[in-house]
Amino acid sequence: MFKKLPVIFIVCLLSLSFRQATAQTPDSLQQSWIRFNILGYPEQGIKTAVWCTKTDELVKEVSLVRALSGQVVMKIPVSEDFGAYGPFRHTARINFSTFKTAGFYYLRAGNTETPIFRIDDSVYHGRADFCLRYMRQQRTGFNPSLNDSCHTHDGYTLYGPGKDSSYVDVVGGWHDASDYLQYSTTSANATWHLLAAYRDFRMVFTDEYQANGLTGKNGRADVLDEAKWGLDWLLKMNPSKEIMFNQIGDDRDHMSMRIPRQDTNFYGRGIERPVYFVSGKPQQRGKFMNATNGVSSIAGKFSSAFTLGARLTRNLTRSIQ
Repeated sequence: MFKKLPVIFIVCLLSLSFRQATAQTPDSLQQSWIRFNILGYPEQGIKTAVWCTKTDELVKEVSLVRALSGQVVMKIPVSEDFGAYGPFRHTARINFSTFKTAGFYYLRAGNTETPIFRIDDSVYHGRADFCLRYMRQQRTGFNPSLNDSCHTHDGYTLYGPGKDSSYVDVVGGWHDASDYLQYSTTSANATWHLLAAYRDFRMVFTDEYQANGLTGKNGRADVLDEAKWGLDWLLKMNPSKEIMFNQIGDDRDHMSMRIPRQDTNFYGRGIERPVYFVSGKPQQRGKFMNATNGVSSIAGKFSSAFTLGARLTRNLTRSIQ
């Protein structure tokens, strides 16, 4: 089951962590790390980590150590150097999948150690719903994490078939994680994966939140509530077969740090933000020009999300608010 989880949850689950080579080594002097799954590993599942270094050192063996006793329970040979990657001169895969005893452990290669992690078949229990917290945190319009609203006046159109700068209601969807921009392509992709996760693994999802993201059951799996949040916004961004919008906001979003409800946008129209029409041609976005030369990719993403939503439940996009 764990090998087949959809990509969006694999990405969330396989968060990677570093530890200094020794407790006394300053960050600026650290040279080697072991990247690993901070959630832990299922007893019967695949267990891998990655060793990486900025030096010419080549690791030959990694020890799996029982945390409570300090006993080395497995010595893992490292035979293949995967070479340079990013800032690292050498990288190597650590595979200890054959070890299946539950408990608390850490990995050690020379002076480099990981924090303690757990091996147990229950390490992923409840993690699918946990990942939905991130999606709720990024909601636009009403944000349940802040219990407040933001970006409630989006937006004014650019490059569209109608009058330039006319108002269109595109409130909703998700922020783009590290900023407040919103993209139809990434949102459609995320929505599809939420729907696919429910389609393929509906047994792992629960109902603990309402459709608005606040605590409380509503008789529907929370992953479907989040998928519907995405679908509702995508419908606003693709209101008819002739009209598709690509994004809200542009690079001017990055001018300063601020919390969502204090976003003044810097676009010269109060708290409205620009909404870019999919014209299939390059457009100016702030000081940068995009390289668009067609519409098929974004059209396919809209279509995929809408089709899967319709297949899962006929009334998903019109269900009770």
